[in-house]
Amino acid sequence: MSWFRFNRGPTYRILTVSILAGMLLTGCGFTPVYRQDSSNSIRQNLAQIEVAPIAGHRGLQLRNRLNEKMPPKGVVDVPRFRLSVVLESSTEAVLIQLDNTATRQNLRMKASFALTDLSSGATIFKGNSVSVGSYNVVNTEFATISAEDNAAERAVREIGEEIFDLLVVHFNRNDS
Repeated sequence: MSWFRFNRGPTYRILTVSILAGMLLTGCGFTPVYRQDSSNSIRQNLAQIEVAPIAGHRGLQLRNRLNEKMPPKGVVDVPRFRLSVVLESSTEAVLIQLDNTATRQNLRMKASFALTDLSSGATIFKGNSVSVGSYNVVNTEFATISAEDNAAERAVREIGEEIFDLLVVHFNRNDS
């Protein structure tokens, strides 16, 4: 007779499987990335990053997004690292009518970034982040511009989140 066939109900099985999964995770050395102990060097390293100015209006939005995500939430007095980002964007027509007018556009944004250690001047981490936002092209110019701005803001937000996550993973790998 199987252990799981023993009639104790589904809650008992779920509890047992959860306990077994917890024991397996602690046995493999799993530690959460966002732990709150005092020795969390990931948070300390993120707090020492200065985000260099990024060209353009979208670059300013991306820089502000990255500064919001960093732990002290502001400008660093004495930075240890500098994050340099180059932001590129392009549009592509995806839905084209018979009269060659586009009714839907894709806005593709690509951010290439490099994290530099200011004490040595060496680049310690490089990466890319790409986001594609789409919007409708309508008869009124104001609505089209507004939709394009909204797509660009969404793309910048996604890129900021991805860059931050990649930095956390980088510091987590180098911490252990």
